[in-house]
Amino acid sequence: MTGIEKKIRSSSAHSPSDNLKKKAKGRPLANDGNVRERILKAAREVFILHSFKAASTRMIAKQAGVEHPMIHYYFGSKEKLFYAMAETIYNETLPVQEAWFDGLERMSLHEGFSLFIDRMLNYTMKTPDALRIAALNAVNIGDIEEIPGFRFILMSMAAMRRIMEEKLKLRGPNREIEMFIYCFFSIMISFVGARSCQAQILNMNPLDEKYRAWVKDASMTLFYPWFKKILIGQ
Repeated sequence: MTGIEKKIRSSSAHSPSDNLKKKAKGRPLANDGNVRERILKAAREVFILHSFKAASTRMIAKQAGVEHPMIHYYFGSKEKLFYAMAETIYNETLPVQEAWFDGLERMSLHEGFSLFIDRMLNYTMKTPDALRIAALNAVNIGDIEEIPGFRFILMSMAAMRRIMEEKLKLRGPNREIEMFIYCFFSIMISFVGARSCQAQILNMNPLDEKYRAWVKDASMTLFYPWFKKILIGQ
């Protein structure tokens, strides 16, 4: 069992997922599913702008256009709502993450890694929610388990390793593979999740193609030699 897998197993004891299906007592609304989805969408919009600690259920209710008690009716608490939102993002991202590696095994290492970076940036620059939420909360916590759903970051790392092992046949030492994946995720949280800050430091527009090109060049420089090492095993 890898270090990431051990952390996932440990975090499952703190997961509120078993309680998400339990609604507060009361009469359900006629458009039950629609209201729940509106709340989830609003939570996502609020949590990409405010950390878990700074956001409130009243802010989310206002964004969703529903009465505040509806948040507690459908989700029970801010913690459970955040967890449900994080799970939704994880489930959306997982099949996309798998597609980033399609066909790389038929290319040269450099060509394949370049395509992987392009695919990853094409998606995350357009849909940065997961990385932005991770960046916002990274500086606002003491214990990572204070943030509901943090396990989905670990699960994404574990999924990346599984996909790489299945499609690319990793040969590097376990420690090198885990370090590569952890550092890659951490850098992307910074470069993409906190791109407004990072781009301005570089005197660039975070939405401009010039910044995207810089992120790709930096990623190739930092991670291609490492990627090559864990595939060749030397």
